[in-house]
Amino acid sequence: MSTIGTYNGVNIVAFPCAPGIKQLNLSMNDTTPVSTSPFTGVQQVQAWPGADFWTADLTLPQMTSETVAAWEGFLGECRGMTNVFYLGHPFHISPSGSASGTPVCNGVTAPMSYTLATRGWTPNTYRLLLPGDHLQIGYRLHRVLTQVDSDVNGGAIISVWPSIREATTDGEPVILNHPQGLFRLSSNKRSILSAETRLNAVTISVIEAR
Repeated sequence: MSTIGTYNGVNIVAFPCAPGIKQLNLSMNDTTPVSTSPFTGVQQVQAWPGADFWTADLTLPQMTSETVAAWEGFLGECRGMTNVFYLGHPFHISPSGSASGTPVCNGVTAPMSYTLATRGWTPNTYRLLLPGDHLQIGYRLHRVLTQVDSDVNGGAIISVWPSIREATTDGEPVILNHPQGLFRLSSNKRSILSAETRLNAVTISVIEAR
């Protein structure tokens, strides 16, 4: 089995490098029940802290039997929804902002926090990160929600989605290039469509591993 580590007792499977993803629909999901009064129409909203998560649908280019073999092996190694793998957005591999410096976590940020304290940026710099940029902390992929500027000491507070999963450690790296997060298949069923042209089509649905 092509594994690169373990997470919560299951294997982290190596994600195939080629061919690259043709199309990715990366979705942000929040668990927010809403009840509406039938008499007044007033809504009551209950936001559940930490119940936000990624899902995605991946479409691969059509492949020959020889090329699709690596994906057949990968889908088998996933063992349905058992094992996990790293996945990043193939079209967001580096920040749109200047991202100057060597950022790390500043102190401990608690789980379920919506902001991340960092240091190590170039001091007094604007537009280090921009809305829509991605970053990685530990096993987790996060999206930047607002423009990030550094203070006189090179510190910056980053508003992120989803919320912080595990408590950060002081000095933990903030990964900006090729950021990824842990995902697993969203179903135990895996299918590959083969046509008379001898080309194969693969579409994969995944969910953030928690």
